[in-house]
Amino acid sequence: MKNPSLNARQLADRLLFPGAIDGGLASGVFVQVSSNEESSQFFWDLAPMLEAGGMLVEVIDAANIMVRNGLPRLAQLLRARCGGECAPASEMGELTLADTLADVMHNQSHNLVLLLGGAQRLPGEPGERAMKAIKAARDRINLAPASTGRLLLVATWVLPSNPSNYVENSISAFYGATAVTLAQSR
Repeated sequence: MKNPSLNARQLADRLLFPGAIDGGLASGVFVQVSSNEESSQFFWDLAPMLEAGGMLVEVIDAANIMVRNGLPRLAQLLRARCGGECAPASEMGELTLADTLADVMHNQSHNLVLLLGGAQRLPGEPGERAMKAIKAARDRINLAPASTGRLLLVATWVLPSNPSNYVENSISAFYGATAVTLAQSR
């Protein structure tokens, strides 16, 4: 099955003003791109559109969350993006990404969007653990009854990897998320 095509403007509009058919975007959006350069340009175009719409945006490459303290450092970045203070990664102890973000987002009315480049490097161990941590944070924030802010994920996959294989695999962390192909902007 061919993934639908969206450009940065179209995706920004659908994330900022979701319609009846856009509910699946809240599960995560995996965008197939042809190169790391195209991924960078896509995020360069998308981030300011989302920020202009009132969303908080953090861009990170998958390689940066695969290192030893990658997830605690991601928690620090996201906490800082939301205006909160966070202990250094070495002092976070047993706090998980979900714990940290739930604490930060508790009183947020903004949506926080994580733009994750190079997600094709994450399936399998230990990448699947990283994706499960991001999904746990997303679920904890988005499913909390009192939460007014949301955590959204937009990840890029570089060809020849196909994000459909990941979002259609029932044992993957983001099973059921949306897979699209980057369309050229007009």
